Amino acid sequence: MPSGYSPKLSEVELTSTISKLGIKKANSKTWQLILLGGLAGLYIALGGQVFLVALEQGMGKIVGGAAFSVGLILVVIAGAELFTGNIIMLLGSFSGLFPVRKLFKNWSLVYVSNLLGAVATAFLIYKSGLMGNPGDPNALGQLSISVADSKLALSFGQAFIRGIFCNILVLLAIILASFSKDVVSKIVAIVFTIMAFVASGFEHCVANMYLIPIGLLTKGVPPDELWVMFKNIAPVTLGNIVGGIVILLIHPNRIRQLLQLITRRKVASESGTLN
Repeated sequence: MPSGYSPKLSEVELTSTISKLGIKKANSKTWQLILLGGLAGLYIALGGQVFLVALEQGMGKIVGGAAFSVGLILVVIAGAELFTGNIIMLLGSFSGLFPVRKLFKNWSLVYVSNLLGAVATAFLIYKSGLMGNPGDPNALGQLSISVADSKLALSFGQAFIRGIFCNILVLLAIILASFSKDVVSKIVAIVFTIMAFVASGFEHCVANMYLIPIGLLTKGVPPDELWVMFKNIAPVTLGNIVGGIVILLIHPNRIRQLLQLITRRKVASESGTLN
């Protein structure tokens, strides 16, 4: 490792990374958002499946949470579009790097694509027999049913509040990963933060787009009745949005510095003085 090497980006480097990433996301083509959103749904679903396996093996929520973090690791490092993570695009929109309409285009397309990717994965996992046979779930299948039922039993307020705390931690994981220069540092930043949200019992809308359908399908609920999942997913989504906004607002000095740096870079770029 070179002398003086730091695994952490400087503020200027971080600002450049976030601003460029936000602009790239805002200007992505529709087909790119749909494809990468579907991939994120798949990645988070795979994390959800590993989480279920860890619980079924008696490893507990802490280990299960660490296992679940593979979903966000794949999203951040392999590359994909995750709705809850894209809340951070508010920074670019607030600073005028792209219009609000592009923000909402990204959010809407990515949200629907996350849903399709996660539900499709749930259907394929169910059909694979990993959860047991129809009407005869194995231990893993029974656990998936229990998890889905417990999520659907939450009141609107409970799901909403758990969604707030969840996305505070998810955005912190993404911010910490953005600060990191190398892959190992990014993974460490993600694992412990995501482990905290899972172990605490907080609610993530995209994770639930897998965990609830897989439980319902294993239980014998027909695919055309999976819409009942939105009893949980609707309030959790709202909570995730609020949580993302909250984490940006409760660090006003940090965000103000980032916005000032982004604005200065934008002005310098437009005047042709940016190196």
